[in-house]
Amino acid sequence: MKVDPSLRSGYLMNSKLRGVEDADLLLMVGTNPKTESPVFNARIRKAVMKNNLKVGLIGSQYDLSYDYEHLGTTPKSLIEILEGKHPFSARIANVKIYLKN
Repeated sequence: MKVDPSLRSGYLMNSKLRGVEDADLLLMVGTNPKTESPVFNARIRKAVMKNNLKVGLIGSQYDLSYDYEHLGTTPKSLIEILEGKHPFSARIANVKIYLKN
């Protein structure tokens, strides 16, 4: 993972919600942002529609109001991604990181 250690938000993984609008790839694990964070889900939808954000989801499938790639429902899927054995791993390797304070 390419993280700039000089930006605290990079290693804390708590960048602002609006940061998703600058991203080109989003991996969600075990979450349903439509019910858990409707504002965040709206920002994701906006990024998918306007900036061609690609979204991957590990966990239950939901109607999130935008297209996403369902990557599996078990921790095995996440392990495969982390080990580089899942097709989604190549997308992560080529991601552009945008971190803003």
